[in-house]
Amino acid sequence: MTLKAVGIIAEYDPFHNGHLFQLRQAQRLTNADVTVVVMSSNWTQRGEPAIFDKWTRTKMALENEVDLVIELPIQSAVQPASIFAYNAVELIVALKCQSLSFGSESPEFDFNKFKTFEVNTSYNEFKNYQESYPENFRKFILENYGFNLELPNDTLGFWYAQAVQKLNANLKLVPIARNESNHGDDKLLHQISSGKAIRKAIKNRNSRFINFIPESSVQIEKLQPLFWDDYWPYLKYEINQTSLFDLRNVYQMSDGLEFLFKRAAIKAKNFNEFIELVKSKRYTYTRLQRLCVYVLFKITQQQIDDSSRNLRVLGMTKNGQNYLNQIKKELKLSLISKVDKTVFDRADYLECKAGLLTGTILNNQQDLYHFPVIINK
Repeated sequence: MTLKAVGIIAEYDPFHNGHLFQLRQAQRLTNADVTVVVMSSNWTQRGEPAIFDKWTRTKMALENEVDLVIELPIQSAVQPASIFAYNAVELIVALKCQSLSFGSESPEFDFNKFKTFEVNTSYNEFKNYQESYPENFRKFILENYGFNLELPNDTLGFWYAQAVQKLNANLKLVPIARNESNHGDDKLLHQISSGKAIRKAIKNRNSRFINFIPESSVQIEKLQPLFWDDYWPYLKYEINQTSLFDLRNVYQMSDGLEFLFKRAAIKAKNFNEFIELVKSKRYTYTRLQRLCVYVLFKITQQQIDDSSRNLRVLGMTKNGQNYLNQIKKELKLSLISKVDKTVFDRADYLECKAGLLTGTILNNQQDLYHFPVIINK
């Protein structure tokens, strides 16, 4: 029997009831035999550390109806929406999925139509420097095509469609309506609450958050959550000891931001103070947080360009393993199931470098000689 797969792009930060709802809807609408997830590793698209490490989040997903988890490494995950979407969709296509399902605030939109829209993703496309790039982009789409992409999941859906077109892929887009909570909600109000509200509750040590997370063997209430404050001493050190010349060469550093970073790092007592000192109308918090990640790990444009594409398995069920065996001979990207020294130094260098710091904070090993999580069900 040939297994049919639905792909999902996720952060699972952390895995919660809304994710389980989306999974079940995606499986129902696509009649898929296998659910394949491309998941951000230890850093998210918005430029924040994932609240729990990638192995914890992988296990939670596998215990709640996901069959295969593939890593979206730091250089692909911590990116503007257009690049994040392209990098993730590229892996979904490489994994031979027949469909891509995603949450949407406006599932009535014809996302396949978005494939035909012509948009230059260069920041030079939009000349109004008094507003942020996302706001300029939203106005551009509204004025030229009549769609109001003001909500984050709809925007990601747009870029997924653009990526499918660029990759010339035969991938069906399946939007799923968000249920009960909105992306930006920060209070625990429903059976399904937003990831933002759950992360806030965890940070505030509000034990009610556990009611919004599916049953799992992972006792996350006993784990150490991660926030920017945990990384702030390391970031401050990097900014202070790095020359202006080297800061200027950090990926996506522009318009003299290196001077702002230097001045702010001297004054700020914590990460929130630092971000407020460098914030302006032109740059969103997300844009600046991503830049902080690049500074923290000294990521350059050259390193991004030289990064290899591969399929690193973070975890799988028996069903997921069967699916990998089915497609293994057709794969055009290298399949990595264990990180040895060769992979650490070459194929997945930036991700492994970032993992060293997360491992230092958590006192564990994130990458080297780490095997995938296997759930026998």
